[in-house]
Amino acid sequence: MTALDIINKFNKDVWNHSDKMFGDAFDSIFDSWSKAQSFPFYNVVKYGKGEYGLELGLAGFNKKNVKVQYQDGVLTVSGQVEDKEKDYIEKGLAARKFFKQFALHDKAVVNDASMEDGVLTIKLGVNEPEEIKPLDIKIK
Repeated sequence: MTALDIINKFNKDVWNHSDKMFGDAFDSIFDSWSKAQSFPFYNVVKYGKGEYGLELGLAGFNKKNVKVQYQDGVLTVSGQVEDKEKDYIEKGLAARKFFKQFALHDKAVVNDASMEDGVLTIKLGVNEPEEIKPLDIKIK
């Protein structure tokens, strides 16, 4: 056995067992990435004065798979698709479980939520205080 053979054997052993050395670390990194708040992608829309909205792209989801809640200034959108009866050859749609939160202004109100063509639209408004009328003060 030559010195080159020894080096090659060492490299082969190190790289063959690298998955054991680094596997747990890489698994946890990729697991964290998959849970990042990037999915689903969304738009923030201004429809007019005091009228706003969120549009979330949810291909593969329907109304039964999505939940929208508003509590204490936080809008929460979550969803999960169970499609175990399908046998995919290739799966390109990201129909995975998700949980996304939006902190809203304390004057924000949720007016409506609708889903059409794989897009969840949540319409928001602003709860403007009543216009303060001038108070006439009598001079004594």
